[in-house]
Amino acid sequence: MDSSRRSNVLVCPAYQEFPRNHWYVVAFSHEVKRELLARRVLGEMLVLYRTENGEPVAVADRCPHRGMPLSKGKLVGDAVQCGYHGFQFGKSGACVGIPSQDAIPSKMAVHAYPLVEKWQWIWAWMGDPAKADPALIPDHHALGLGREGYTASTVFCMEIKANYQLLHENLLDTSHITYLHPQQLDASADAANAGEATFQAEYEDGLIRIWRAMPGTRPNPAMARLYRLPQGEPVDRVLMTETYPPNLSVVSNIFREPGRSDGPPKVHVIASMPVTPASPRLTYQFLAVATSYPESRTPQQNEHVWNVFAQDRDALEAIQLGFDELGPDAPEFSVKADQAALRCRQMITDLVQRERIMA
Repeated sequence: MDSSRRSNVLVCPAYQEFPRNHWYVVAFSHEVKRELLARRVLGEMLVLYRTENGEPVAVADRCPHRGMPLSKGKLVGDAVQCGYHGFQFGKSGACVGIPSQDAIPSKMAVHAYPLVEKWQWIWAWMGDPAKADPALIPDHHALGLGREGYTASTVFCMEIKANYQLLHENLLDTSHITYLHPQQLDASADAANAGEATFQAEYEDGLIRIWRAMPGTRPNPAMARLYRLPQGEPVDRVLMTETYPPNLSVVSNIFREPGRSDGPPKVHVIASMPVTPASPRLTYQFLAVATSYPESRTPQQNEHVWNVFAQDRDALEAIQLGFDELGPDAPEFSVKADQAALRCRQMITDLVQRERIMA
């Protein structure tokens, strides 16, 4: 393979590799209980649970004795007991009990993953444990989580059978909502919409920000229900995506009274979406929403959002299948609106290559 082909493979969005020295959301807090939860993350199988005092734990889901998944065992106190031969492993990953003998070899252990529980998310460090700095976790206040006057809630986790870079690119180019989600997230047909709006982009260290200003937006019925806006009454809308490669994308909708660009938002909705690769062709999209209005989200709103995200899922899975059939050199042609997505590809590729150099 020549160097140009090798470079193309690195940035192909259907085959993007994942850097490991980062925090990734592996579960909502409510998912991790006193039962064992198996979850694949960055190609590795984890088993998650809580200790008796409520601390979340994640260890490798494979007994080093004969390879039985530990998730098929049970908890004994704060240790996982293998369901095959009864070996027990504590929260540090060290073996703490072998039924057939008293002596425990020091190598009889499983990898334990550093975890941080913040708000309603459990973040796991998938790389070198010595580099697991909690300060690298994105600022939750900026996401509206715990912000005074905002109501925040978990919504769902969706599995997408596609590479995680395809999801980042979907969220960075919100012009697609006019065409993939017609009359669902956009304005009435005779008003400003995302598909036609011009965009602005900014690039900072570890952050991509792209936004579209749509003055005079007249919400259609579905959009009015979702964002709790008067149907048909004009508002000035800003639709913004902020992506923190490789693990988080945040989509904000800001609605103001017409002509009040410097005034406080009439409605502000922040959709925070941790993006976690399970494997090269499987991604978890977690969703939490913070709103400037105090009422909790309704089941109807959540169902509407699920259905919209399912349209994205179906599109990304179809794109992945296309690349799998044609290969990483399948032709694709980019336009000006793709600049943020292309920057994201390069940023993640750089992160992967940097880890290789430092390994």
